[in-house]
This record gives sequence, C-alpha cells and structure tokens, in this order.
Amino acid sequence: MHRASRLTAAVVIVSGVAAAAALGPSGATARSGHASEDLPPAAQGVAQRAQCGPGSRPETGLQGQVPLRDRREGRSRSGYWCNLELEGQYQGEGATWVNASYGDCAYMGTSFGGLLTKKSPGTQVVDVSQPDAPRLSTNLTSPAMLTDTWETLKVNERRGLLAGVSVGPVVSGLFFDVYDVAQDCSAPRLLNGLGRTRLTLPANVLGHEGSWAPDGRTYYASGLLAGTLTAIDTSDPRRPRIIYVGVAGLPANHGFSLSDDGNRMYITRLAPAGVEIIDTSSIQRRDPTPVIRHVGSVSWPDGLATQHTIPMTKDGEPYLVAVDEWGSGGIHFIDISDERNPVVTDRLRLEINTPEHVHTRRADTTGNGLFGYDAHYCTLNRQQEPSRLACGFFNSGIRVFDISDLSAIKEIAYFNPPAQVGQNRRLQGSEHAAGLLTGKLSGLVLSDVTNGSLIDPLRLAEALAPANLTADWCSSPPRFVGTDRLWVTCQDNGFLALRFTNGVSGE
Repeated sequence: MHRASRLTAAVVIVSGVAAAAALGPSGATARSGHASEDLPPAAQGVAQRAQCGPGSRPETGLQGQVPLRDRREGRSRSGYWCNLELEGQYQGEGATWVNASYGDCAYMGTSFGGLLTKKSPGTQVVDVSQPDAPRLSTNLTSPAMLTDTWETLKVNERRGLLAGVSVGPVVSGLFFDVYDVAQDCSAPRLLNGLGRTRLTLPANVLGHEGSWAPDGRTYYASGLLAGTLTAIDTSDPRRPRIIYVGVAGLPANHGFSLSDDGNRMYITRLAPAGVEIIDTSSIQRRDPTPVIRHVGSVSWPDGLATQHTIPMTKDGEPYLVAVDEWGSGGIHFIDISDERNPVVTDRLRLEINTPEHVHTRRADTTGNGLFGYDAHYCTLNRQQEPSRLACGFFNSGIRVFDISDLSAIKEIAYFNPPAQVGQNRRLQGSEHAAGLLTGKLSGLVLSDVTNGSLIDPLRLAEALAPANLTADWCSSPPRFVGTDRLWVTCQDNGFLALRFTNGVSGE
C-alpha cells in the first residue's frame, strides 16, 4: 500500500475515534463502585498478581508491563511467562486481529496491508493434531478469506461452520464466505462457492466485526463508523442471503454476542464505553419484515471503544463480560438480570492499566503502533458458572484469571511471547508488522485521545513509520483446550499452543 493511502486510512480512523471520544461520558450511567481514580488499585479491580512457580520467566516491572528498559535492551525478545509455557508454534508470516480454532485446527487470517507481499496468501489453516508441532495444512483463498477478515473470522461450534467477511481496510465489506470444518477441520470445504470455483457472490454490506447466532442459522456483521448491522441467513450455508440491513441505533458500534436463543444481541459502542441490549427476536424467528428494538444499556465514564461481550451465568444470574479496547478501562462484569437496567458489578484490570501509570504506558508503547496495554478479546472456560477467564492483551500478552469470585479476581498465569523486533518485512501477514495501523500512531491516538489530550495534526506524519515490534499484539481470543492447554494466535508470533504448569489449570 502506498504511504499516502496508509496515512489516509489512519486519518479516517483517528477522526472517527476522536469524534467518539469528544462525546465524552455525557449521559453515561456508570454504576460500578470501582470506577474512581482516587481509589487504591485493589478497589479499581486490579487482579491479584500470579504466584509464578518453577520454570517461569516472570515480568520485570508492573503486572502486564513490558518496561521501556526491557524493550531497549532486548529483554522483551525473550518473552515472559508464568505457569504457562509454550508447547508448539506455527508462526508463518503472522496473523490479523481475530482468529478462530475448532477441533484440532486453528485458522489464521492475514493482513490486508501485506496482501501483495505475503508469500502465503489468505487464511492459514494450521493442523494442531500434534500440539508440539503445529503445521500449515492449507490456505483458504476465497474472496473474503484472501483479503483480511479483520474481526469477523468466527466458528460456529454447533454446526461446525467457519465464516468471515472481506473487511480489508477497517470498515469495508463485500464478500461472505462459509466453510464446513466439521468433516475435516484441516481441509475446510467452501460451501457457497460458485460452481467449482472459489468465487463467492457478494453477500454483505458493511463489516468490521462479525459473529454467529449460537444455533448457526444467522451470521451478523456490524459496521464500525456507520453503526450498521447486517443479518445473513445461513440456514442453508450453500446459499447465504441477507435478511436484514439497518442501523443498530449507535453512531459507532463494535463487537457483540448473542443470547443462547438468539433473541438478544449484546453490542458494544466506542464512546461512551458501554453495551446496548437489542431485541433480535424478529430476525431470529424470520419475520417477513424483521425489525430490531432497543431494550437497555449501560455505560461507564472511564475506558473507550468497548470491544466485545460474552454472556455467562454467574451464581445463577445472567451476566455479560465486556472488554474495553482503549482507555485502560479494563474488563467489566455486568448483571443483566434486569435487562432494561443492566448494572456493572465488578471490573478487572492489570496494574499497568491504572491511572497513576498513564505516563509509563505512554513511554513504553509509543512507536509500537496504535494500541497500548489494553485487552482485546477474552474467552471463558465455560459459559455456565465459569471459573476461568483468558484474555489476549495488546503488549501484555495472554493473561489467565480465576474468576470464581468476581469481587476478588486472581491472575493465575500469563504468557507474553517474544518480541519480533526487526522482523517487519518477514511478517507480512501480521497486521501489527505490515498493516495499516502501525508506526507511532500510539503517540497520536493512544497517548493523546485515550489519555484525554487533544490531537496534534502535525504529528500525523508519524503514522508512516513502521512499528518497532518491541512487544507483540495478542489480540485474538484464547481457547481452553481440555483443562491443561490454551490455544491462541498473536499477530507477530502466529499460532501458539500453550500448556499450564505448576498445578495451574483451566478448570
């Protein structure tokens, strides 16, 4: 991509986020008792530190931090781990934002920014039948899988379907591809190709995020800046068709999840940070002219760009897990037993995310791209009465928490993979290394907008510098595999098969 195009894309993204941030927390209904910046870290939801056993290589600074000294002296190139070790890896050329796994396989979407320079195009299918030696099985090169699925590459477990939208540079959307992975996960079979070709018909409007209804009959795509929502009927995955296009009532929505019956969508927004509950029952039951209806919402004044949600049942009550992508807002736990009036009951952050460390965050991460130390995607070990939460963090790696008691969350393990300094050209599949949102945009956006300062337009030129890769971006959701393993994809290090140690488990 030309440098001018890259700068244009950066300006669009920055402008959208800045506009959202300018709205501020006005009208927000912050209900958490843990929101005050004047409270000590424990009262701000900071997890108790993990107790690292033998064989660990612990962090050298704050919880979740890759200190500037470690970055400059090369310590971060060795990585950090605690009660969680590397079993096997397939790095390839890196990966994009959100990737999926199913059975003994992992699926790695690759960067739009490296589209013309990658040696291995499209979505990489990794065979993990031998976790200590993952290997590339095949490439998916149908239109959506070829051009960067961004945050739409998702598996429906019940039907064994893999799907993605051709998102490309941030907010586009055209093709929608569906694969059968139930028969042989290492050799996905394209279901909606035209004849014997790998070409698929356009079947989407705008996309940035995507996800399945749990029954696998509907795939939804949400637009970032336009607030659009598209529902695609996949009852017959060979002939997907759009059944709803509209606006979710938000100026800028983001990721989402759905209730088990498909009748509620829990969709996030950029600013103020928070979650909207939407009635999608009309789409779920296939009304001739479906409509969606706002049910309830909750927001909070700290944090920005809430990324996604996960429904769960805790102590017999329905809850949501909501993750903020920016602003060090952390992870919120929301009681939705009264869905018209959701309530934030608890939160989770790392030490590096607390307000007193804002200048440290800025110093550490400037030059390593758009994102700092925030979480992106999380996973529960189960949705009914979960005991573990695993999250992928930008710069902070993979973090695993004991959430048996939401009011006293403990970190039990982490793995922050080796920094890939100087490997930008080799990692053309990594959005971090080769994509649009690289360089010193962290100094422009993260250090300015998300920390409450104004943007200096003269610094836009910094967006052209490549990211220094002094820490990886582990932006994809981890997956619990049995009670002793965790599988995940990080952008620079690719697919990682991790194993718990020292008596720690995923149960």
